[in-house]
Amino acid sequence: MIRLYPKTLVGRLVTLVLLAVAAAQLVVWWIFVDERHWVLARLGRERILEQLVPAVRLLAATRPEEHEAVLRAFATPSLALTLDRQPIVGEEGNQRHPLARRLARELGLHPRAVRIEPLARGGRLFGEEEEDGTPWRRPRGIAAVSVALSDGRWLNARPLLPFAVPILAGPYAAMLAILAALLIAAIVIGTRRATRPLAELARAAERFGRGESGPALAERGPEEVKRAIAAFNRMQERLARFIADRTRLLAALGHDLRTPITSLRLRAELLEDEEAKQKIIATLDEMQRIVESTLAFAREEAQVEPVRETDFAALVEGLLEDLAALGWEVQLVSSEPLVARIRSAAIRRALRNLIENAVRYGRRARVILLRDGEDAVVHIDDDGPGIPPDKLEEVFEPFVRLETSRSSETGGVGLGLSIARSIARAHGGDVTLANRPEGGLRASLRVPLGTTIRSSPPHFAHPR
Repeated sequence: MIRLYPKTLVGRLVTLVLLAVAAAQLVVWWIFVDERHWVLARLGRERILEQLVPAVRLLAATRPEEHEAVLRAFATPSLALTLDRQPIVGEEGNQRHPLARRLARELGLHPRAVRIEPLARGGRLFGEEEEDGTPWRRPRGIAAVSVALSDGRWLNARPLLPFAVPILAGPYAAMLAILAALLIAAIVIGTRRATRPLAELARAAERFGRGESGPALAERGPEEVKRAIAAFNRMQERLARFIADRTRLLAALGHDLRTPITSLRLRAELLEDEEAKQKIIATLDEMQRIVESTLAFAREEAQVEPVRETDFAALVEGLLEDLAALGWEVQLVSSEPLVARIRSAAIRRALRNLIENAVRYGRRARVILLRDGEDAVVHIDDDGPGIPPDKLEEVFEPFVRLETSRSSETGGVGLGLSIARSIARAHGGDVTLANRPEGGLRASLRVPLGTTIRSSPPHFAHPR
């Protein structure tokens, strides 16, 4: 289906204004045509009156052999005159017509001696006859006039129809085109000046949504735009302050917890009961891991790392090489040459968390890097038992672990997926999980590219 209504603000304003101008000009044109028809009808009546009255009087004052000369003298291109034995207007001719009454009065004739045949209602000139004298009624043109002469003959007159008003007059169309061009130019220039701050606001919001910090925007443009920019600046400042305050709070909390944990560990070492000592130390170790993971989670959300253009494929390959060197069973199945504006250390950590989960709970990880529209997507497949469908979202909650596959014995505290999703969403992307039909789990990390593909040759997989 073809979309006729423009999407941009400039296009919509231009369309609406042009439609309004066209409608207004059509109304003006209709009034102009109507009034011109009315004026032409009036002028036609006056012209008939001015020609017939002296012609009838001169015919009455001259000899019959001179009548043809009189008719030629008074005939004009707009009025044809003939002398006939019979009138061309029948007896039903409108003798009460205003022109008939004026002719009879001017010539001193009986009203029945003058007959008028108005144009039919479907003729070029339209309106009601002025039988009652109301001035607002539009007169119709005259089709024929018959005037009885003293010698028994009739002076028949056939007015020629006035020229029709053209539907689209050249000067009028040119004026409309010039008016439309001026309006379009004014709207485009004015709207672009007014919407330029909105475009800057949209870009700043997009950057802020990806976690890129920036200076406050200049408050300029129309008053409504200024208020929107001011509200965005306040929101950006408050969110940055909120994140900083929360990070400081968590850092202080983690720092304060380290001291009592260390103190408890020293006291546990003094216990004589070896079994109780090991249980207490194991609990303290888990508390230490939770504290460190919580601080790492807060640091990732603080988004302090600058955003840079990064070779995504090189980042993924380098990470897999490092993990393979640690003895992890990882494999790059396929890769595309992508460049993205990301915080490389944060994305690297998110990928490491996802790959670590795949290796830990699915024995091995197979990685696929591809481009999907304007996004870079990394799929990480494992051969594990998968996750129940009703738990696929729940596992992203902080400290949530599934007993069947995510227990404290494996070393996790339930923050890996939360950190990975937090990093991806800070870039304007996301992390999702899905059970594969052939078995195992697929974790997908998606982030916007923000740039174009490099023209370098693609990377292909090799077993790790």
